[in-house]
Amino acid sequence: MASREDEILFFDAFCQALKRLCSKDYLLFSTQKKKAPITHRIAMYLETILASDSYICDTQFVVKTEARAFTPDIVVHDRMGHEYMALYWQDGYLSAREKEDARDFHSQTGCFTLAFSLLPERDYFLIYRFAATYTDYLHISREDFSEQVLKRCSTDEDIFDDQLTLKLTRRRKKKDSAGEDPTLTE
Repeated sequence: MASREDEILFFDAFCQALKRLCSKDYLLFSTQKKKAPITHRIAMYLETILASDSYICDTQFVVKTEARAFTPDIVVHDRMGHEYMALYWQDGYLSAREKEDARDFHSQTGCFTLAFSLLPERDYFLIYRFAATYTDYLHISREDFSEQVLKRCSTDEDIFDDQLTLKLTRRRKKKDSAGEDPTLTE
């Protein structure tokens, strides 16, 4: 388990890396295939900010636990089996499955785990901070990088709490012939 001091260190490093990404590499937000270049840049900035031989930042590094293998977008570790921080990210809101994977990674490794959404149409980044019994949702302003805690959800309530669902209902249309099935519409 990461200590509170380590969590503060890693969260601060992440915020600094995000700030550098916005100030130096904002062009990457408008590229069509942005996952790899943005992940690479954040990992590079994190490694520079942490500036220690003890912390290596890798992208798409497979972490094996007793239960399963995980592949966070970025892992801060020492390559000796000690993971300190993991980052998951998405260009939009994280799906229930993505949040569940990040939470499972945190619970099985004990390392500080964050996920974030870029949300190009918003003036903030959405940050998910996973803990043993809850998930914090934070906004980080793109303008001044101030942080605001949005909400804290217990692990039981948050996975499906904010998911958008498409509800399909059956509507009967006038049948042209007796053998047609009713169509599905929104």
